[in-house]
Amino acid sequence: MKFVEIYKTQNDGTQQIIAVCKLLDQKVVCEGDEVFVENLEREGIFDYSKPGKKLFPKDGINFLEGLRHTFKSGYLNASEIIEK
Repeated sequence: MKFVEIYKTQNDGTQQIIAVCKLLDQKVVCEGDEVFVENLEREGIFDYSKPGKKLFPKDGINFLEGLRHTFKSGYLNASEIIEK
């Protein structure tokens, strides 16, 4: 199974996992903070390889790969794709 963990930096500098997005049957399913997950599903993320296009969980592996490009700040970060 392939998945990405999304972390939020806390006030004390530690990181807490707020969502995990897993590739299941060529579609991504995210679990975790309800508001965060709903926003991902509704708003999607920008596809940096194709300006003006957005990716959604239904886009499968492309969405999963795009998470690390979208969430790479001091506040929110996404892991590389983890395979288990």
